[in-house]
Amino acid sequence: MVAHLVKEQNISVGSAPPSDRVTCFSIAFDEDSGFDESSIANRTAEWLGVKYIKKLMNEEEMAKRFEDAVWHCEQHNPDFNFVGKFALSEVPQEAGYKVVLTGEGADEVFAGYPLYLPDYLREPDVTYEAHNPLSEDERLRQLELAEEEAREHYRSIGANAGNGDMGLPRRMLNNISTIDGMTAFQPDVFAKWTDSAYAACDAQMTIACNPGGIARHHIASKWHPLHSALYVWSKGNLPNIFLTCLGDRTEMAHSIEARTPFLDHPLTEYVNQLPPSVKLRWSPEQHRFVEKWILREASKPFITRELYERKKHPYSAPTRYPRDGPLHRLMAGLVTREKVEGLGFVCWGKVEGLVDEAFGDAGSARAMRLALVVAEWVVLAKRFGVKRAGPEGSLK
Repeated sequence: MVAHLVKEQNISVGSAPPSDRVTCFSIAFDEDSGFDESSIANRTAEWLGVKYIKKLMNEEEMAKRFEDAVWHCEQHNPDFNFVGKFALSEVPQEAGYKVVLTGEGADEVFAGYPLYLPDYLREPDVTYEAHNPLSEDERLRQLELAEEEAREHYRSIGANAGNGDMGLPRRMLNNISTIDGMTAFQPDVFAKWTDSAYAACDAQMTIACNPGGIARHHIASKWHPLHSALYVWSKGNLPNIFLTCLGDRTEMAHSIEARTPFLDHPLTEYVNQLPPSVKLRWSPEQHRFVEKWILREASKPFITRELYERKKHPYSAPTRYPRDGPLHRLMAGLVTREKVEGLGFVCWGKVEGLVDEAFGDAGSARAMRLALVVAEWVVLAKRFGVKRAGPEGSLK
């Protein structure tokens, strides 16, 4: 849409020629990794007639930036994707740009993530019933399929989204399953003393208590489960992860200011009032659910057919890397007995062997994510001079 405004309506964006006024930036992982989307970005830029600059992110480049990226983010992340975003932010800075537009918020506002689908199907959309092609029996069948597919997806990437049990936190939020995905990466590596020194913490209960009383009342009695899921995610993972280690902190590490047009409040306030079924919609022709349907329709004149028809793939980095490569050597140097025990709150017995298990052709995604989180804690402790934790300094 920016390219359209610049070329067709001659909107002024600097003094450069029209073909140079809009520049797109992206990163490129190894083509055989299964995570590289740069070819799509390249075809889109060619179709739009705009400049396109990409940053190649192989294993060596990831390892080279890992510790600095962790330091700038100031938190752990069970995915290497933040390192990619950290590197991506170098590119506009090197090209002389200070401000960029990013897409954060589109999936939260328009229901783009796959984990929203079960909550869309959890109840009928009575506001759009006349236009819904799914029968009640088919809705229930699709709900069962969607819940199992969501759990299988998390298992395949080394996470655990539970077995569908509806405990108290889910019941507090009208049984939405989105919180299962929000708590899928829980590193069970803590030292035994932490159990007795600190009160038990249920991550799902923390999420369930996060909305205020009025919001929980709306969740229980007014909002459709999809909208409840969007709200809960936007109060948790959006600000705590996507706008931090995948947003402001990695961008400002290179003095880049990012603008998030999909989070402009007039837009979000409008879209929040739209029926769930214009965000997630069943397509009889494709025999699948189309996420962000209304955004696709609004954007159709400005995007390629490939993007219009493409199924959503969340941004993530590869988790499989060879033994004795740059990342394996880096992780092996960080996740040592001395450094892990130096943290104080991590049990070495639960961490020992993770790095070996994570790398190689048969590497475990679960082990990789756990090793990654522990390595990040080691980096943070070193860079910020964090003292060793122990029961003597804990709350009783």
